[in-house]
This record gives sequence, C-alpha cells and structure tokens, in this order.
Amino acid sequence: MENGKPVPDTAWAKSDKDFSAQLVFSDTPNDTFKKGGKPEPAALLSGTTKAMRGTPIVAVVYFAGCAPNAKGNCEATVRYTAQGPDGKPWSDPIEGELWLNKQPPGKEQMQLSVKNMGIVIEPVDALGVYKVRAEIEDNVAKKKMVLEKEFTAVEAPPGKNGPASP
Repeated sequence: MENGKPVPDTAWAKSDKDFSAQLVFSDTPNDTFKKGGKPEPAALLSGTTKAMRGTPIVAVVYFAGCAPNAKGNCEATVRYTAQGPDGKPWSDPIEGELWLNKQPPGKEQMQLSVKNMGIVIEPVDALGVYKVRAEIEDNVAKKKMVLEKEFTAVEAPPGKNGPASP
C-alpha cells in the first residue's frame, strides 16, 4: 500500500487480495532482526542490491494477510533458491517457516518471515548478478506467490574483507 492504495505488483513484491509479500535484501542483518521482526517503513522500500565479497547480506520476506486456520493461526511456508551469474543453481534450497502456528499479523502490518536466506559471496564465487527466488505459500488460503529479486556481487574494497593494498 502507498497512500492507502495498492501498488502494482513487481517481480519482488506482490499481492493476492489480502495476502501480500515482498522480498528484500539487507546488508545490516543484525538490525533487521534486532527490531523484533517489526520493520521500519523505510526498510520495506530500501535494502541493498549489492553484496560485497565476504560481507553477509540476508534475503527476507515481509508479508501480511495470511489466512487463519480453524484455531486462528497461519500456516505459511517459504522456499528460497538462488542462481549464480551463470544461471545455474548457486546454493541448496532453503525451506521453512514463513509464519506457522501463529496469529496472523494485522492486514496492513508487514511481518518479517521466520525463515531467511543468509548470503555470503566467498572467494570461489563469481562476481556478477545473482537471482534469489522466494516461493511462498499460504496453506490455509491455498495461495502461492513467487517473488524474485537480483543483487550484484562485487569485490570488497581493499582492507574490507578483500585483498590488502600493495
């Protein structure tokens, strides 16, 4: 929502009536999780699109509107996958809880997913554009969504997890 109106879907942010989600990369993972899973409004619109070699970033899903089951709890899952610059799978899939056996967040309150994907570009990894995909499913409402977002892996500047200056 922006100014009380739904925004158009993008590859990384979608909605299906009340159920909505967005895939975000953060280069400050400690801050992302420190706030108790309650994102600041700016955090939902910002994030990083670069990963410096050796410096962690994290892929998370912010969501709202999962449907409650008969006990009033959500049953929503997420599966993360990543492709390297060559288009081949870069890591093993990561599957887990988006929001399970918990009361749904308010319809207009974005909630941080429980499961995330930690990313570190190692010395053996290629530099270039990586694509992360988050497949989310609201198992109560039988709704599925696929979110995709890219980041660019770059060399760390000398002295910051990178090679020392000559």
